[in-house]
Amino acid sequence: MISRRNYFTITVIMFIVLFLFQFSNVALESWNNYEVNDYIVDTSEISNRNDAFSADVNERQSEFAHDLREMVIFIGDQEAVVGETASLWTSYTKRNWAAYPTLEAYEKAKTVQRDVAPAMILIEAAELDWKKEGNCDLLEAYVEAGIPLIFCNLPKVSVLKENKQLQELLGIETIRAEEMAVAELHLHQDFLLGGEAVYSEEGLEEGLEFTFPWYEVTSESKIYMNGMPKKRTAGLDALTDAELPAVLWRRDTETAPVFVVNGSYLEDIAGLGILSAMSAEMGSYEIYPVVNAQNLIYANYPGLAEENDDVLMEQYSQSLEGLYQNVVWPDVVAVRREHSLALSCMLSPQLDYEDDSYPDVSQFQRYMKLLNEQRAETGLSGTCHSDTSIEKKVAKDEEFMQEALPTYQFTSFYPGGLTEKEVWAVLQEDLFASVRTVVEKYEEENDDKEVIGYLSEYITRQCAVIDGLEDTVRYDFRSRCLETALGYVSVLVDMEDIVYPKEEKDEWALASNILRKNLQDYRFGEQGFDCTTVSECDERIRSFLALDYKAYREFNTISLERNSAKGVVWFVLRTNREKIESVEGGSWKQLEEDAYLVRVEQEKAKITLKAAY
Repeated sequence: MISRRNYFTITVIMFIVLFLFQFSNVALESWNNYEVNDYIVDTSEISNRNDAFSADVNERQSEFAHDLREMVIFIGDQEAVVGETASLWTSYTKRNWAAYPTLEAYEKAKTVQRDVAPAMILIEAAELDWKKEGNCDLLEAYVEAGIPLIFCNLPKVSVLKENKQLQELLGIETIRAEEMAVAELHLHQDFLLGGEAVYSEEGLEEGLEFTFPWYEVTSESKIYMNGMPKKRTAGLDALTDAELPAVLWRRDTETAPVFVVNGSYLEDIAGLGILSAMSAEMGSYEIYPVVNAQNLIYANYPGLAEENDDVLMEQYSQSLEGLYQNVVWPDVVAVRREHSLALSCMLSPQLDYEDDSYPDVSQFQRYMKLLNEQRAETGLSGTCHSDTSIEKKVAKDEEFMQEALPTYQFTSFYPGGLTEKEVWAVLQEDLFASVRTVVEKYEEENDDKEVIGYLSEYITRQCAVIDGLEDTVRYDFRSRCLETALGYVSVLVDMEDIVYPKEEKDEWALASNILRKNLQDYRFGEQGFDCTTVSECDERIRSFLALDYKAYREFNTISLERNSAKGVVWFVLRTNREKIESVEGGSWKQLEEDAYLVRVEQEKAKITLKAAY
C-alpha cells in the first residue's frame, strides 16, 4: 500500500515531468521561426558577377596588377572541350591564361610580347601536327628552360610510333599494344585528395576509360594511375608499375617535369582535379583557393499534394503523404545525423498539375517546422511531371504560397527539366524575387564544364555533380578530383522517380540503401570539408569567385595577401613532408598527410611550416 507521503511525491514528480514535456514542446513551437528565411540577405552586400576574377590575360584584376601572376599557356583549340577545361581551371586557381593554336603561333607571340616565362605549358597533343619539324625541339627547349609541360592527351599511336623523339620526351619506354582492355584502374596514393583507390570495370558505365594504348614508361617516371590488363599472361604479376599500362604519369628531367594524360580525362570536370594535382607535384608546396562546401540536396521533397495514389498504395500501402511522412522523413533525418550533414530540400508543391488534387497547407507548415528544426534550407523546385506549362505551374505555386505562407522568401531554386529560356522566365516572377542561387544537374554531354559560376549578375549556379540514387562507383573518381580542385562536392537526390517510379530501383527502400552506400563510399562529410546548405554554399562560391591573391615563401613562412573580397576564404595547402606549425590571420586543419585546409579571415595571413620527422 502506498503511503500518502509517497503518493504525494509521485504526483509531484509526474506533474513536473508533464510540465517539462509540455514546456519543451511549447518552447520549441514558439522558437521555431519557420516563417522567415534566415538566408535572406541584401544583395548589395554580397559579391556579384562584376566582382569575379577573370583569368583572361587581357582582363587582369587591378588590385594585384603590379605582381606577376603565374601565366598558363595552352597550345591547342581553346574552344574545344580540353581547352575549356584548362581555361576554367586557370580561372578557378586565379592564374593568367593565354591560348595559341600551334607552337609556332606561340613562338611568334612570345617574340613580340617578350613576356616572362610561363609557369607551365598545357598541350592538346591530339590536335597538333607532329609531322611539322621543330615541334619536339621547341618542347625540349621549354623543358630545358625549366618550364613544366602537361600533355592533356596524346596523339594517335601511329604518330607516336613514328616519333622516337616525342616518345623520349614523354618518358615512353615501349609501345606494347595499340589498344589494351584492363580489368582495373589503380589510382596511387598522394596524387588526388582522398588517397589510393582501385576501380573495377564492373558497374562502371562511363567516366573512366578501361581500354587504351599500353605504354610502358621509363623506370624513373612517377606513376599516378595505371591499369591491370584483363588477360592473365605469364609474368604479368611480376610487372612493375612502370611496365603496366600507364594512364597518368610524370617524367622527371634535370630541369622540369613532363606530365602525361593517356586518355580523354580532361574532357570531363575530373580534369580540374588532375590539373590541380599535377600542379601540386611541380614544386615543394602548392597553395590554392577552394570553395570548401559539401551539399546534400533533396529535390522535389517534400511534396504537398496526393499524387499517383494507385501506384503508391499498391507499392507502399499508403499515400504520398504517408510515404513522405512515415518512411522518407525518418530516413532523411537519419542520413543527416549519420554523416553530420546540412540539408537542402527543394520542395515542389505539386508535380502533376493536371489531376484533381491540391497542395495541403497544413502539410506545408508542418514540414517547414520540421525542416527548420533540422536547420535545413527550403528552396523551390521547377519540376513538372505533367505537360502543364511553366507559366501555369508558377502561377499555381504562387497562389498556394500566398495562402500558406505569404511572407516567406525563397533564396534557392532547382529547375529540374526546365530549359534555359524557361529558367530565365521563372526567375522574373515575384515568387522567385529573392532567389540568389540555382542548383543544376551536371550534364556530362554538355560542353560547358563550369561547375560553379554566375547564371546572371546576381544569381550563382552550382552543379550537383553526383546522383545520390545511382548505384555505381563511377562518381568516386570525379568526387576525388573535385575535392582536390575546389573542395566542393554536391549530391542530388531527386524524388520525382520515387513518386512516379519507372524501374524496380525506384522503390524507396532500395533507393535509400543506395544513397547510404554512396555517401559512405564517397566519404561524404568525412573528408574535412564543411557541409553546407545551398545558400551557405552560395556565399562561399561568391567569395571564391571574387577572390584574388598572391602567395610567396621566405624560409619556412608562406605569406598570403588577398584582395578586399567580402567573407572568409579557404585554401588547400599541399606540402612535401612539411607540417603547419601556426597560422596568423586564420586557422587550419589537416585533411590528410601533407594536405591542409587553411581558413583565411584577414587580408593578410602567414603560415609557418616545420619539417615532419
